[in-house]
Amino acid sequence: MPPSSLAARYADRLGLDSPEDVLRQRAHGTVDEVVGLIDELLAAHVRSICFENLDVIAARAAGEARGIPTDLDSLTAKLLDAGRGGYCHEHATLIRAVLRELGLSAHPILARVHLGGGRTAPGGLTHQATIVDLAGRRFLVDPGFGGGTPQVALALDAESQSRMTEYGEHRLVPADTLLEPAMRAEAEWALQSRTSADQDFRTVYAFADIPRENVDLEVSNWFTATKPGTRFTGAPVVARTLGNGGKVSLEGRQLRSLRPGGGTERLERTVTDAADFAAVLREEFALDLDRTFTDLVWGVVD
Repeated sequence: MPPSSLAARYADRLGLDSPEDVLRQRAHGTVDEVVGLIDELLAAHVRSICFENLDVIAARAAGEARGIPTDLDSLTAKLLDAGRGGYCHEHATLIRAVLRELGLSAHPILARVHLGGGRTAPGGLTHQATIVDLAGRRFLVDPGFGGGTPQVALALDAESQSRMTEYGEHRLVPADTLLEPAMRAEAEWALQSRTSADQDFRTVYAFADIPRENVDLEVSNWFTATKPGTRFTGAPVVARTLGNGGKVSLEGRQLRSLRPGGGTERLERTVTDAADFAAVLREEFALDLDRTFTDLVWGVVD
């Protein structure tokens, strides 16, 4: 019989050894113990559920203007049962529902992305993540920023240290110490990260710890999925985290991979046609999708 509760289905999708009752018990431990649990969930989540905007591109190709469904039934059918991935609004809603089912206090926040040059004003509130409250201490939990997502919980604490994973280093910094007033908007915190090859931290996004209403999340989801000319409506974006610091990503035609081994191997190539596109999704991202669907998406690229 397949697992019935959301937490059990999620653990099964992530390939976790711990049964549901053990997860629930760990979620009621000390703050450090719960942070350890969240870290494990994040690491397993990003390895098992890839980042992808294929439904956004398919809707565009079909001439439809619509947000991506983020009700729990739709999300579990897609990300858990069908083995698909999703983008930030889907990842955030799913992990938040799981954490709440385990008995944790969690609420959604919206962030303004700061990556990319040439910004002279804050962007829109397009990125969704989660804040977890543990005995009065608050932590950012975010499995949905693609290949650059922090794979550990980060404390909203000006005195906290940066946290290192095999994929990079992440920290939260008070926004008023980092961003000029014109770029700050209402932000209280800025997420920064750097890889082992970076000398300096780069600002990823900024946010205020304001619990957002469902209508705000719906507006953000709609905007992100439908505004012409943005990154997620322009071309397929797919990212998967591998083991030992490896990553593979696809943006439009460009496939890039970082595969650690005896020596770190960086590969890049161009996807050639619809058949190659379908094969890349299957072999590199574990997305075994119907060719009718992948051909529709490829039509936007081509």
